[in-house]
Amino acid sequence: MAKKKKTIKEKVLALIPKLSKYEFEEVAQFVELSHINFHLETLQKEAKETRYSEGQYTCPFCHGTHVVKNGTQKGVQRYLCRQCQKSFSDQTATPSCHSKKSPKLWLQYLKCMLSGYTIRKCAEECKINIATAFFWRHKILDALGTAIGVGDLEGLVEADETFFRYNRKGNFTKVRSYKKGVRTSTGRTTKQAKKKKRGLSRDQVAVGTALDRLGNLKMGLICTGRLQYPALKRFYEGHIAENSTLCTDSAHGYATLSEELHLNHIKIESGKRKKDIYHIQHINSLHSRLKAFMSDFKGVATKHLQNYLYWFKFIEIFKSERESIKIERAYVLSQAHYTDCSVEAIKTRTPAFV
Repeated sequence: MAKKKKTIKEKVLALIPKLSKYEFEEVAQFVELSHINFHLETLQKEAKETRYSEGQYTCPFCHGTHVVKNGTQKGVQRYLCRQCQKSFSDQTATPSCHSKKSPKLWLQYLKCMLSGYTIRKCAEECKINIATAFFWRHKILDALGTAIGVGDLEGLVEADETFFRYNRKGNFTKVRSYKKGVRTSTGRTTKQAKKKKRGLSRDQVAVGTALDRLGNLKMGLICTGRLQYPALKRFYEGHIAENSTLCTDSAHGYATLSEELHLNHIKIESGKRKKDIYHIQHINSLHSRLKAFMSDFKGVATKHLQNYLYWFKFIEIFKSERESIKIERAYVLSQAHYTDCSVEAIKTRTPAFV
C-alpha cells in the first residue's frame, strides 16, 4: 500500500522541533507579522471605535457632536457637521486622508517603520516614492503624538534633561542668509571639530525627560542652550501632581520648581548614586536608550525632533509587547486620532519647544 503524501502543513510541523531556539523565534515572528494582514478589517473597526469612544460622532474640524449622515461617495460613508457645515468621512484628518494607497499598504509601511528600516528601504519595500515614505513617517508620528499626549506624572518622579546638537537639516533652501557653498561645515575632521563650541551653547537643544515609578513618561523640547527656569517651569507645570516627590541631580532650578509646584524635592548630590529608594538611575538609563535610538537615524532635524521623541515614547510604552501587537497598536492609534498634518506643514515646520 502506497504511503500517503504529507501535506505542506504536516511537513512544516515536523520541521519545527528541529529548529534551534533562535531559528524558532525568527519563524514565529515571521508567521506572526504575516498574519497581521488578515486582521486588517478588525483593526479598521477598532480604529473607528477608538475615534468615537465617547459614544457619538465628532467633527474633526470643530469637534462638534451634532453630526448626521451625508450619503456615500465611492462606497465611503460621509457625515455632515451641523455646527460648522463641513462634510467629512472616517478618514478625514487621519494620516491616510487623501491617500490613494490601500490600507493594506499603510499597514505594511508601519511594519517596515517599526522594524527600524530607513526611509529608502521603506520606500523600496512598499514600492512608493522616497519623499512619500518620508511624509508618511511624519504623518503617522504626528497622529501617534496626538494619541500619546505630553504625559502626566505622579508619585515618585525622576527628572533630568539631555542635550542634542541643533540640526538645521532641510532648512537651508528656506533661509535667505544661506549661500550655497559658503556655509561652514561642522564635519568630522579634527581641524573642523575644533571649531565646535564646547559646553552648553545655542547650538544644543535641551530635551526634558521625566518618568515616575508607575511607568508614566514625559518628554519634550524645552529650549536651546543652558536650561532656563521659565522654560523648565513651562515644561512641568500642570503635568506633575501636587505633593509628588521629585528626584533630580544637583542642577539649579528644580528646587525652586518644587516649591512653586508644591512638590517634595530630593536632590542627588554629584558623585552619589542614590539616597535610600531615591535615585535617578531609571532616567539615566532612559537617556542611554534614547541616544542609541536616535543614533540609528544619522542626524535628525531639530524641527522634527519632537516627532522622534513621540516615536521613542511609543516604543517605551509597548516595549514588553510582541512586534505584531506594536504594529497593530500603532495602526489603530494613528488612524483613530485626528491630525492636521499635511505635506506643506511638514516642510515649513519649526521646532516645537514646550
